[in-house]
Amino acid sequence: MPKSRKTTPAKAAGQPARKTARKSAKPTSKQQATKAASSRSSRARSSAAPVRPSKKAAIVALLERPNGAAIGDLIEATGWQQHSVCAALTGLRKEGKELVRDKDAAGVTHYRLAAA
Repeated sequence: MPKSRKTTPAKAAGQPARKTARKSAKPTSKQQATKAASSRSSRARSSAAPVRPSKKAAIVALLERPNGAAIGDLIEATGWQQHSVCAALTGLRKEGKELVRDKDAAGVTHYRLAAA
């Protein structure tokens, strides 16, 4: 006896099946309690422990030095690869910061932020 396949009208018409059970738009009391607890803990965390400086802030700090920073310095400070550091420099340019590029006597290129 061969098994017959049952097809739903949606599949027979070539349309995807629709979900009948949907999540409610209103958050449940459990979700509200979780949000409230997380906001309280984030406030407590921000006042108790200092936030770790971002890698972008470290790059900007190095670029603000009088001699600027070489790509190697930026790689060492962030732990990124060369292409990631170059992309971060491009991002700073797109933000409107002016980067100056200088070569020293050894031929190493140093980048620094132009004085505003």
